[in-house]
Amino acid sequence: MVVGPDSKGTARPGCEEKAVGVWERTASRLHFNQDFRINSQPLAACVTPEPTIGGAAWPNFMCGDGRWEIPLALWANTTLGIIAFWWLGTRHQAGRARLTITGLPGLTVIDTRRLSPARLDLAGDIFDRFRERELLPANEAWQDGTRQALDRAMLVDLLGIPDEIMEPLQLPRRQWCAELSVHGGKRTAPTSS
Repeated sequence: MVVGPDSKGTARPGCEEKAVGVWERTASRLHFNQDFRINSQPLAACVTPEPTIGGAAWPNFMCGDGRWEIPLALWANTTLGIIAFWWLGTRHQAGRARLTITGLPGLTVIDTRRLSPARLDLAGDIFDRFRERELLPANEAWQDGTRQALDRAMLVDLLGIPDEIMEPLQLPRRQWCAELSVHGGKRTAPTSS
């Protein structure tokens, strides 16, 4: 879930002060995948090691408090988070969901404002456990042990929902992954057998 920046900007001569202002108003660590290729990409959101200004495909998302970036990135990559992204996004191409920058605030996410400092610390611990773990493309959530472990960590450990929620979550996870608009015809879709 940690992705390093791929380029570095430099201010034009005489524009340094303006560049600093833009940086201070727009740089963050949280970035959302605006053109989510569900059947080939694993991440709906990522975090950069340092604040950066996102690009056209991965715009940054500004939070009212920097401590909210980590739990939002974690949530966005849970099964429920990727389903919410797919639901809100446009699906003109099978296996892909697009979301405009103005649509990002409409994503269904956990209310990080209500997380206590201890819960925010716990989100940081969860992030440390998952930050380098490999996730399968989102359409393979039905067979992705890492994503399913992330679901448990977020729903049970962080949010305190009873563990019994995990078994019923298997059915919508599998049904979502079986949608043509999700798998796009790839053979990684779950089968009925």
